[in-house]
Order: sequence, then structure tokens, then C-alpha cells
Amino acid sequence: MDKMNEFLKKNFNWFHIIGMVVGCGLSMIYWAKSGQYSDQILKSNPFLMALWGILTGYILMDLVVNARTRKEKDNDDV
Repeated sequence: MDKMNEFLKKNFNWFHIIGMVVGCGLSMIYWAKSGQYSDQILKSNPFLMALWGILTGYILMDLVVNARTRKEKDNDDV
């Protein structure tokens, strides 16, 4: 259980939660506007669209957080 808490603290912070909520919200807006009328399985299913938005939001925020920490680390080395 201790290793799981360490993993969650390292890989899951407020930035990720914000990214997942925003991604889910934007994917639901997209689904409501045009996706529900589509023949494609990802676009026509709101559950899959929400999962896609959550995953995309997490990945994008992870890239932003990692880039910011890498930049801070580079500035500290100089």
C-alpha cells in the first residue's frame, strides 16, 4: 500500500486533475455539438468520448508539468 501511495503522489497531482476535468468537459461539449450524430463508435458513444477526453487531458497536463520541472531543473544547473 505504501508503494501505491508513493506512485499516486508522484504521478497524480492537482494539474492532472484539472486537465482531466477540462478534457472531459470539452469532449462532452464536442459530443453534444457534433459527435452524437456520427457513425464512428468513438464519437457516437458519450462514455468513450469522456474517457478519451480524460486521457487526453491527463497526458497534456503531464507534458506541461514535466516540461516546467525540466526547465526549472535546467535553470538550477546553470
